[in-house]
Amino acid sequence: KAYRTFAGSVDYSHKSLFTNGDQSGLGLVINRDIAGDGKFGTTQIMLHAAYYYPFLSERLLAGVGFSAGYARHNVHIDELNFGNQYVNDGYDPTRESGEQWQNTAFGYFDCAIGTNLILRLKENWSAEAGFSVAHPHQPKKTFLGSDDSRLPAKWIVHATADINVKDEFWVAPMFYSMVQQKYLEFDIGALGRMNVNPVGLQAVFFGMFGRTSDAGILCAGVQYYNVRLLVNYDINLSKLTRISRGNGGIEFSLQYIFSKPKPLETPYYRKCPEFM
Repeated sequence: KAYRTFAGSVDYSHKSLFTNGDQSGLGLVINRDIAGDGKFGTTQIMLHAAYYYPFLSERLLAGVGFSAGYARHNVHIDELNFGNQYVNDGYDPTRESGEQWQNTAFGYFDCAIGTNLILRLKENWSAEAGFSVAHPHQPKKTFLGSDDSRLPAKWIVHATADINVKDEFWVAPMFYSMVQQKYLEFDIGALGRMNVNPVGLQAVFFGMFGRTSDAGILCAGVQYYNVRLLVNYDINLSKLTRISRGNGGIEFSLQYIFSKPKPLETPYYRKCPEFM
């Protein structure tokens, strides 16, 4: 069977916390994956915090971020088939699997740390780049209780920009790369945005991305007032195409943007004295 992913997040940003022009933020991310016939599950609850300090009259922001939380894995071994259960070219579910499982679920503390730079030289052009490392402490990850089975550190590099091509049309090229031991992944593509109206249907999104020797990704969406809806479809381009029968994966994301309107300030005026 394929996998299902459910994720939710909420974040809050604040300006001028310690000095004029700085930016800080807090966030919470909850993720749940269920994969395969054994319903291998992954649950992650992570808290995030970041702080940006301004340079060059706020045209350059240098930031650092940290996340910490808890991850848990579980598997339903009674829904798996093992080689010892096949006898005389037939499958016998009552036969012992011969596998030794110390646990069917375990959890561990997880964290990540990173840095990011944001450059805003013009009103119609901005760019940012950064890197981070996840699981720097390499927590133990095993169902068999082995101390040698560790979750390797994962190094991440990313870069993106937001460019006003013409009038209300913007393009955001993106690059994302991950390295974990001998495994390497590159994601590259671009997301276009057409601003439609300051109210009502505010913007339309469309884009295309590619993942190294694995998948092509099509993306489309809209923003209506403070609600943003995006739909992604992964086109399977890997060697597993025959197994998946060419089927990709569809993803939906729904985002609500809370905004605090600026209070109206009474304009300053000077009243002339009345003479009688």
